[in-house]
Amino acid sequence: MPEVDWLQTDKLAHAGAYALLAWLALWGFARWKGEAEMHHGILTVGIAGAVGALLEYVQFRYFPDRHFEYDDMAANVVGALTGWWVFARLFSARHLEALLEHWA
Repeated sequence: MPEVDWLQTDKLAHAGAYALLAWLALWGFARWKGEAEMHHGILTVGIAGAVGALLEYVQFRYFPDRHFEYDDMAANVVGALTGWWVFARLFSARHLEALLEHWA
């Protein structure tokens, strides 16, 4: 199995983009439902992983000189998990309630 350099710019970009995607999705759930619960985080990470896999397939299938990379898919999921973790740490239920009242 090839060794992966997780600090490579490409992997960090994948992780950062999917962290932002997850954070924004959870913020949307919080604005819509009043809170982002555990199942929202699981759904967000699952959808982000599926979208990442689909995009890897599309780039491999339809774009010449592009490759299907499992490392990129892993970086996407790690990024989504990181976005969920940051969201959960920054926005406790009480803090989130105050923010939602402010933005309502």
